[in-house]
Amino acid sequence: MDYSSHCAHELHLDACLDATKDWPSPRIWHIHNPALGCHPKMTALLTGLLQRGERVIQHHHDFAEDHRPQNLHRLTQQGLPWFPFCERSHSVVLTQRDSNILCRAGLPESQCTVLGNPLSASPLGASMEKSPYVLVPTRAITRKNIGELLLLAMLAAPHVRFATSQSPGISRHQEEYAHWQALAQQWHLPIDWAVTESMEHPLDFDALRKKSTHLLSTSRQEGFGLIFLEAIAWQRPLLGRRIAHIDSDLRAHGIDHPLLYDEILINDVPFGPAAFEEKTRLLRAAKEDPSVVHIVSRGKSHAAQQWLAWALSMHQTPLPVESIAPFHPHQHAQKIADIAKQLFRAPVGEIRHLDPQKVARGFDA
Repeated sequence: MDYSSHCAHELHLDACLDATKDWPSPRIWHIHNPALGCHPKMTALLTGLLQRGERVIQHHHDFAEDHRPQNLHRLTQQGLPWFPFCERSHSVVLTQRDSNILCRAGLPESQCTVLGNPLSASPLGASMEKSPYVLVPTRAITRKNIGELLLLAMLAAPHVRFATSQSPGISRHQEEYAHWQALAQQWHLPIDWAVTESMEHPLDFDALRKKSTHLLSTSRQEGFGLIFLEAIAWQRPLLGRRIAHIDSDLRAHGIDHPLLYDEILINDVPFGPAAFEEKTRLLRAAKEDPSVVHIVSRGKSHAAQQWLAWALSMHQTPLPVESIAPFHPHQHAQKIADIAKQLFRAPVGEIRHLDPQKVARGFDA
């Protein structure tokens, strides 16, 4: 069925409404990632739901406009507008940056709430490892900047070992991932790849968390950055790359991870934004002479090997589990309940749409 056509869209909308006709009334549709472009058929239904007087929470975890060209193409191909808003719609976003972007594009502030992902404290006991075992608890896709893991493994003392939890899976990220794996093997770097998927010595994720002594995040771009809270919830020191808009939100809650850096320079060239081929060249330069590598954190430059040794000497996070109380699931549920009350009182009103180009410019700023 061609869901870009108005007729097919209406048929699909009627089917959804018919399937939910026995739900209690009034009802609220809580739709996650409506503007990400992974499910453009659902995105196309949003305006139709609002036109029928339905109440909708649009819960934005990520955006197609945030440098996801394939997702954005899927949305534009359907030929229907997205980002509808009205009195009976409320947008939930993960960060203050995302709220600012939508509101500058025209969304009323009264129709937008910042609500970080919920997380409960689940402190792990002390690791049984006698030497640092640094875990990157993520799927190794390109955005996670895995080349930087090789750089840190190269600079670390011989007794330090690193691990990733997952491969990127069968995806467009596989070629780059295989390149980093091959380079790490060629240079005998101490990295255990995709440990939870290992055929020889598999560990489930819970066992891998408990084995870790530190967590590492090399990602340059995140929607929310759950690892910045998980490190506190699990009581593991977190080192890695600071993401400015996430750091700003965390500091507003009194959370300040001490082992984060802003950039790594190799011969004064920033490693983070470098293209794939350039990263490989920079890694070779660092391998030849580690003294050319410097870590920049809050305006100060440090010799990378010394900084890394200092960071890995910190065996406990200074941040108590109470730090993440604002993100407790009970707090999350209460905010959703408050939004629901607002929507129940809301009258049917005019439906308008944000301009996706204005949203995209916000992410480019």
